[in-house]
Amino acid sequence: MKESLLPAVERLRSARQDLGLSQAEVAARIGTTQSAIARLESGASDPRFSTVSRYAEAVGVDQIAVSFKRTREPSLDRTAAAVRHSLNTRDPDDAFRQVIMFVDAIRRSDPAVVRKAIRTEPEDIGDRRWDALLAGVAEYASGIAGLPVPGWASAPGRFLRKPWYVIEDIIGRPAPGLKALAALSSPPELSGRGVFIDGSSLESV
Repeated sequence: MKESLLPAVERLRSARQDLGLSQAEVAARIGTTQSAIARLESGASDPRFSTVSRYAEAVGVDQIAVSFKRTREPSLDRTAAAVRHSLNTRDPDDAFRQVIMFVDAIRRSDPAVVRKAIRTEPEDIGDRRWDALLAGVAEYASGIAGLPVPGWASAPGRFLRKPWYVIEDIIGRPAPGLKALAALSSPPELSGRGVFIDGSSLESV
């Protein structure tokens, strides 16, 4: 296990014990096995950040606090977990900010780091629109680093049948002017999937 995750896992184990939950009970809550929880808590496994995030949710630990312990290298899987958390708290603006932060980090990273950041398919968000957006971001990051697009990003489920204008979700109301701007400037890696955003919004946090 990465040293950066050890403090977080120790905190989660303590929270589980304080709640009087067994490893099996936590495993049932997050959809895994008791043995997987045992390996995680012992440091014998190298879990995905999304797994640690779900554990945190199961025992009532603030996922944002846990996220500060992670490695500083960008990861689309961790970004997906942060997006999922933001959407669960009805904060699409913060969800989109997580995406922009990922792209910003990619711009500062060398190709080897980018390849590692996007090679693993992130777990589903639970909203096909955001799943398509993240696949588009993976393709966009590939272009920045001069890398081939990861195979998972081309799956049929990563494309929308109906156009989605992200800004209207973020501000919570129709926005014809901003919608038109997104239609004109959305990067092809996203618009080709039915996801439309103002291209300039991906240039800086």
